[in-house]
Amino acid sequence: MDSISDTLRALRAARALLNLSQEQVAERAGVSRRTVVRIESGGKGIALDAVEKLRLAFEKEGVEFLPSTPERGPGVALRRQNLL
Repeated sequence: MDSISDTLRALRAARALLNLSQEQVAERAGVSRRTVVRIESGGKGIALDAVEKLRLAFEKEGVEFLPSTPERGPGVALRRQNLL
C-alpha cells in the first residue's frame, strides 16, 4: 500500500466486498467493533497491529490486496478458487 490512508480505504473496500458487518469483521480479526470503526474512519491513534489483524482476517476470507500502479490506486479483489 502507498500510505496509511490507502490502507484504510482498502480495508473498508475489503469489508464491503465480503458484505460483512463491522461486528463480523471485529470477531474474525479478534478486535473490538470500536477498533474497526476507528480504523474505517481514519481516527487518531490507530494501532498498526489492529490494522494488520484486519488485513490478515480479510486475506483468510479470500481477499487479495492489490498495489497501486501508475494508472490506478490500490484495490482489493477476491482470490479465485481452484476448481480442480
